Amino acid sequence: MLWKMLALAAAYLIGNLNFGIIVSRAVFKKDIRLFGSGNPGTTNAFRVLGKAAGFFVLFADALKGTGAVLLARRLPGCEGELWPALAGLCVMLGHIYPVVFKFRGGKGVATSAGVMAALQLPVFLALLLGPFAVALLTVKYMSVASLACAALLPGATLIWHRLQAGCWEATPLFWVSIAQAALVIFAHRGNIKRLAEGTENKLFQKKMSE
Repeated sequence: MLWKMLALAAAYLIGNLNFGIIVSRAVFKKDIRLFGSGNPGTTNAFRVLGKAAGFFVLFADALKGTGAVLLARRLPGCEGELWPALAGLCVMLGHIYPVVFKFRGGKGVATSAGVMAALQLPVFLALLLGPFAVALLTVKYMSVASLACAALLPGATLIWHRLQAGCWEATPLFWVSIAQAALVIFAHRGNIKRLAEGTENKLFQKKMSE
């Protein structure tokens, strides 16, 4: 049990490595949370820091999600899918609510993508190339694309298990995927309100406040 708890604690601390904040401070000498939407995630990094920095933040935040899952798999007693999946959930919590940044983090989309890629790569690719790409290319709202993937994640997880095992079963990974989706959707509650009001900004639309 000690190794399992260490896996979860390590995942949360890895999640605290918010690259939007790190890059904005180290390279641009400013705090990204004081500009744009005030969120230190990928979308605001694109708007405030530019495309190059935005892509770096995107991949770095995704890699920490993948890394947390892979680390958990290597620790004793964490075999199977449950504990690596819980580590994935904890790294998302660390990204969204980082204790080192006074619990002001991103919205967990890139980190969640990294977690999905490590836990179930076919599901990640299906959501990325399907609903995410379609939503982003058509409506050009990162929030809509992210929410679409979050909403479809549990169902996609269930279908993938059906294809693998030949039966419909609510596995631990399925229940964790529900928690992942809920975290992302809850983190986007402000975006949902702005979408309803028609004031949501598009991906590359620069604006000093949202």
